[in-house]
Amino acid sequence: MELDRFGTAGDLQELLSIRDRIDDLAARRLPADGLAARAELRDHGDAFRLTLEVPGVTQEDLEIAVQGQEVVIAGHREPDVGEDAGELVFSERPHGPFQRALTLPEPVDPEHATARLAAGLLILHLPKA
Repeated sequence: MELDRFGTAGDLQELLSIRDRIDDLAARRLPADGLAARAELRDHGDAFRLTLEVPGVTQEDLEIAVQGQEVVIAGHREPDVGEDAGELVFSERPHGPFQRALTLPEPVDPEHATARLAAGLLILHLPKA
């Protein structure tokens, strides 16, 4: 009787490689800490529009840096601790400092970039260089 061999070193390496690629894709799609803003990037020909979800963050709690192809957004999300906040039973709303760095497909002109904050969305207009 002949036994078939399964799980050779080559098979194991292939499985590990697939796992690493899946991990890389997941890391690029979603921020790991739960605090970082989810983003959407659109190309409008002469400019990019970068939209980030920043609910509960005020303009004063945001910092934006643009250089070449890099955009860095940092901020601080405060917990709800007002007089009428009540006793916290559970929370799915993370708070604290966050930072999101994104590499754009092309360099942009930071001198003509604009940002606006509306309804929990930070919208950056980034003209291409």
